[in-house]
Amino acid sequence: MNLITAPNQHPYIRVRDLNNSVFASLSNEYEYVDNETQKSIARYIVSKNDVLISIVGTIGLTAIVDYTLDKANLTENCVKITNLKKIIPEYLFLFLRSSQGKEAISKGTVSAVQLKLPIKNIQSIIVLLICDEELLPLNEILSVLFSQISNNVIEMKKLADICDTLLPKLMSGELDVSNIDI
Repeated sequence: MNLITAPNQHPYIRVRDLNNSVFASLSNEYEYVDNETQKSIARYIVSKNDVLISIVGTIGLTAIVDYTLDKANLTENCVKITNLKKIIPEYLFLFLRSSQGKEAISKGTVSAVQLKLPIKNIQSIIVLLICDEELLPLNEILSVLFSQISNNVIEMKKLADICDTLLPKLMSGELDVSNIDI
């Protein structure tokens, strides 16, 4: 597949975009697919709050899709978990990152030429739940905390992009700030 670096309406989420992430969040490191390619992979579209899991190569990387990647394209090396019932994406994400979740992912991984986590094995993972009386307040707390984390991630990426744009201009002398009174 030919990926392009010029931003358009079709960002492409790769396995490496999930590395060390809580949220899959658009940044200048993302690549894109052209309109023609997008039509051929249109079934690999994610929505906000989908939980992503890498299933080939580096198995078990997880992230939650934030609003910046709503309707983005997803690599075939990941799956999305969507339409959750009884749990929120944040709870599932934390479970998958827990030792029990990692163990379940590891048990579901099969080896051929390359490690793979089949979708049927993901569907058979048993997610431990707590009683509704405790789950509802926990879900409320998790929603608030993860919302703040998402906002912070987006803000940090914007600041990093600004830094990446301004620093070369400052270093080359193209931008002069010597007359600014701080």
